[in-house]
Amino acid sequence: MDKKNNKYITGKNSVLDAISNKLKIKKIYATYQYQNVLEKFNIPYQIVNKNDLDKIVTTNHQGIIAEVDDYFFYCSIEEIMHNKPEVILILDHIEDINNLGSILRTANAAGVFNIIIPDKRAAQINDKVLKISSGGFVNMNICKIPSIQVAIEKLKKNNFWIYASCISENAQTYFETQYNFPLALIVGNEAKGISSTIKKASDQLIYIPMNGTVQSLNVSIATAVLLFEIVKKAHNI
Repeated sequence: MDKKNNKYITGKNSVLDAISNKLKIKKIYATYQYQNVLEKFNIPYQIVNKNDLDKIVTTNHQGIIAEVDDYFFYCSIEEIMHNKPEVILILDHIEDINNLGSILRTANAAGVFNIIIPDKRAAQINDKVLKISSGGFVNMNICKIPSIQVAIEKLKKNNFWIYASCISENAQTYFETQYNFPLALIVGNEAKGISSTIKKASDQLIYIPMNGTVQSLNVSIATAVLLFEIVKKAHNI
């Protein structure tokens, strides 16, 4: 069990979610309590003791670890558009893995299963993100791209409307906005928000008005507020 350069998913729920999401699992290492469960799957496994698992990872593994080729199977933007979703979520350089994991969970709960993320200067899918998502990555189609600008151009050519969350003189409140579908919602970096280039490329800027003393919401919370409003309007609820 040489852990050098290997990738692992840890914890009971995360491993079972990885199995159900058909991630390519090389082998599972687990304590005896999981043997009956693992026998149901056609995946190589080895029963070990807790000390063996402690030598592989430093995170709370709960007695089970899956060694994988990669943490996620990414898809292309063409594959996402082929799915003909009503709503796509674009993350403009979200850096915090806790926010990324929470956003995956929120998007899944809202029924938004298509997400675009940049491949550089942003949090990437790893074992911690998957664990934070608490199963939010199941059935998720994630496209990792070098340029959000290029992604927007492709989406527009396929009749997607682009909505970006930011504070601006031209922005409308998220609940007063009349959304056109299909659409892509863009949420921005924790500190900088969305870039000026993305603002210019968007069809409509939207914002969440603050009625208290705080001036903004955490990006994962803001994403939840916006997504559920958009999904509600998509289904005329």
